[in-house]
Amino acid sequence: MPNVLVHRARDLKAQTREALEAELGRSLADDEEVSIMAFLPHAAPTGEARAEAARKLQDHFKRLDQKLQGVAEAEVEEALGEALRNVRPGYRERE
Repeated sequence: MPNVLVHRARDLKAQTREALEAELGRSLADDEEVSIMAFLPHAAPTGEARAEAARKLQDHFKRLDQKLQGVAEAEVEEALGEALRNVRPGYRERE
């Protein structure tokens, strides 16, 4: 049995589409893709492993911030929006 399913909304059974729309709290457009994943979660790290993960994440954010020095916030937001639209064809900004 597959662990990941991807379907266009227009190809979903009516009851499946209705259930997904109820969960999402909005209607699906026919050209939107819906992904369903099933997996077993793992326990979150604790103690020193958690602290190390947090340090690594903070270091990563600091490196990103350094690369963005001098770039206007509007330019950053536009670049992020463009990236999202490129990798998520059905992406819509919040209304």
